[in-house]
Amino acid sequence: MKYLKYFLIVGIVLTTLSFTTSTSRISEGIYPGDLMPKLKINNEAGTKLDLEHLKGVKVLVSFWAAYDAESHMKNVLLWNTLQKEKHSLVMVSVSFDKSKAVFEKTLSIDGINDRYQFLDTKGSNSEIYQKYQLEKGFQNYLIDEKGVIMAINLTPKDLNRILEKETM
Repeated sequence: MKYLKYFLIVGIVLTTLSFTTSTSRISEGIYPGDLMPKLKINNEAGTKLDLEHLKGVKVLVSFWAAYDAESHMKNVLLWNTLQKEKHSLVMVSVSFDKSKAVFEKTLSIDGINDRYQFLDTKGSNSEIYQKYQLEKGFQNYLIDEKGVIMAINLTPKDLNRILEKETM
């Protein structure tokens, strides 16, 4: 009888917890499964980006700089992959180069359309740089239609594999 009370109490507590967890929200963060933190920025052409406006579409966000060879190369390879494979996804790139001329020349040489290319000349002092903890290295994020991070630091091969799984 004594144990019956304990089992009953534990059962009620577990039942209550199961109802509350289904209504909990995904927390904002920078890891897979987290809700992507808000990202608002303007590009040189005056185009404003607010990731909130891209909900309903898969988005690849790439943080890079021309002075960082690895992030620059990944940005170009991912852009070329998306152009070649015609995946239904928007790629947004944010460069942390301090020179607008370097940024523009790099885009021109790389043959990248500047519609979703953004420059943050504040570099490591930028709010975006700090929010995404980019002092640990530049990264890219694949975000689903609801704004949840699906994957980080994708190579073109990783991106194709994930997107092909989605279409099957």
